[in-house]
Amino acid sequence: MDIERRFACIAHMEAAARRRIPRFAWDYMAGGIGREKVLAENIERLDQVKLRPRYLVDDADAPDTAHSLFGVDFSLPFGVAPLGLSGLIWPAAAEHLARAARDRGIPFTLSGMATSSIEQIGAIGGHLWYQHYATNDTAINSDLLERAHGAGFKVLVVTVDIPTLTRRDRDIRNGLSVPPAIDLRTLLDILAHPAWALAMLRQGMPEFLNLKPYLPAPLSLSELGVYLSELIEGHVSIDKLRWYRQQWPGKLIVKGILDAEDARACVDIGADALVVSNHGGRQLDAAQTAVDALPAIRAAVGGDFPLLADGGIRNGLDIARYLALGADFVLLGRAFMFALGAIGSGGGVHAMSVLQHELRSTLGQLGCGEIRRLPEFLLREE
Repeated sequence: MDIERRFACIAHMEAAARRRIPRFAWDYMAGGIGREKVLAENIERLDQVKLRPRYLVDDADAPDTAHSLFGVDFSLPFGVAPLGLSGLIWPAAAEHLARAARDRGIPFTLSGMATSSIEQIGAIGGHLWYQHYATNDTAINSDLLERAHGAGFKVLVVTVDIPTLTRRDRDIRNGLSVPPAIDLRTLLDILAHPAWALAMLRQGMPEFLNLKPYLPAPLSLSELGVYLSELIEGHVSIDKLRWYRQQWPGKLIVKGILDAEDARACVDIGADALVVSNHGGRQLDAAQTAVDALPAIRAAVGGDFPLLADGGIRNGLDIARYLALGADFVLLGRAFMFALGAIGSGGGVHAMSVLQHELRSTLGQLGCGEIRRLPEFLLREE
């Protein structure tokens, strides 16, 4: 059976990936925090967004999925979200997804905590965005930004929704930490997933390559874990954001905004766009969903300011829902990782193709010929 028939949708890829990825890696990627209520709500609230189709129209026979952002024309209104430790979930994940995004003409966002380096991804090319986790060392922050700009990254994404260390129950149970706890259960887990194990053997154990040049050597594994936890400075104040705005010559996106006042503050310091996001339900189990936060933030920043959104997207209809709610663009993370886990290196291209077909079908069913008109089809509550 060919890939199209085996993996007709992201849900099929998710089921297959769960069988092929070791539990400790799966739980890190698919899990949330606390009782994982917000993780579930990200999907549930999207499912509740209804759209009103118009059938007696003449301009929706060949709907166009192309969309522009920052004056750049993209073939699709979505991109690849940043995901730390992606090489643990599927070896060389960042490289595979960067190539797929380049070939499909959409943005790829490299996490600062990825296991692929800025320079490796820069060599692949395409529409490259770099997502930065602030450190407590100004020289390191400056150098990371210079490396990203020099490697061809045009957009800086600063994540602000990790102000403190979190405690995720799944990861604690699985011994997933820095350094990792390798015990008999972990080894048996790896042996039970041969496709992942062989791919990891070929690729080599993942490392935080972007931070590696700044690590004092030599360090034991336990010393490395302590050093990294002390290096990453979670809380990003408005003054720090202003510093990033001054340092970065390209576009600046602030990721993790759920509050209208925070949104206005970002606009005031010169941010070029915001990502409305609760970090995939991984930080606060009482947070709003992006679905619920979008209307107030759109009202706060005005109709022309670029807003992106993420969280819970599993198909092209979900993409249309976010765009109808007022987002200009969306980012997907887990969906693409499901595709890699299920299919391997070609998973990203297949997932992007599936999402494009689903989005085009949704537009056709709605009678919407252009992405920008989707808000007209939102069924609003009285």
